[in-house]
Amino acid sequence: MARPSGVNLESSDTTGSEAQLMQNSTGREMACRGLILLAALGLGLRVAALSVTNNPVTDTSLMEVAPDHNNGGQAWVLAGRTQNGPHNHALYRFGFANVPSNAIIQSAVLQLEVTHQPGDASAVDSPFGLHRMLRPWGEGTNVAIANPGQGTPATPGEATWTHSFYPTNAWAAPGGAAGVDYATGESSYQFIYSPDLSPYRFESTPEMVDDVQEWVSRPQNNFGWMLIGDDDTIYTARRFNSREDPNAQPLLEVSFILPTQIEQAVKIGNQFNLSFVALPGQSYAVEFRDSFLTGNWQTLANVGYFTETNRVLVVDTATPTQRFYRVATH
Repeated sequence: MARPSGVNLESSDTTGSEAQLMQNSTGREMACRGLILLAALGLGLRVAALSVTNNPVTDTSLMEVAPDHNNGGQAWVLAGRTQNGPHNHALYRFGFANVPSNAIIQSAVLQLEVTHQPGDASAVDSPFGLHRMLRPWGEGTNVAIANPGQGTPATPGEATWTHSFYPTNAWAAPGGAAGVDYATGESSYQFIYSPDLSPYRFESTPEMVDDVQEWVSRPQNNFGWMLIGDDDTIYTARRFNSREDPNAQPLLEVSFILPTQIEQAVKIGNQFNLSFVALPGQSYAVEFRDSFLTGNWQTLANVGYFTETNRVLVVDTATPTQRFYRVATH
């Protein structure tokens, strides 16, 4: 937007989504305080959340039966416990280059296909949970032909049952340790039956939204999810599609909105007009303080919660001192 004379517009991340404004008291230019008018304009405008659907950028399996093997190039990943007892954990990581780093995530849904289950009638249906990964890992490119459920010997930098990066970086415990290598709590879960009932959707939860929000805002913390089945029960093992699957790749559906946009900040006579677009599902406050870097923010106007997109105008009187303003979302 064009910057009005005497007004500086900066951006900040201190309270989620906000913009900061300052008007200098030079000559007749003065900062403003004291709410005079609050009006909602353009009622009834509707703006849908934006959405993207992404495939994984990396995925692989951790296989207890072959603890130093990797299968990162396979068209599927393994999770669950086999008929003989060994465990398997799957890893997925998604990229978010198509989501702005200041986006506010509204929902996240993961869709997976089960491509194979134990071949006899002993297969056990069970829940599978997604756990946020707390450390990085290497995908690998291995593809096993003779014994596909065991992968092939890992090369340096690939994830295995014992290592996040073979052979130098060991997991805190083989297969990963809860609370150290991956989050103890589940971000989402789904009860898994046969391949015929695919696809399976791990529905959006506050934890899923928090995961994706963290990864969008701080890509350096994006280590993906670990998929874990019922580790106490045999015959729960399943093959899930990977990014190498030629028929159906995993899908992560993300919806989001963009943060507050200041439309106008201008002094007219002895008034200072500030207008912005308020988005549905958000509450807003206009705040001010005397210093850009220090001091407590004081509330000028609590704008409230909106169920529709609105244009909001705040009109203030002037004061001969410098003030900084921001529009904060809560």
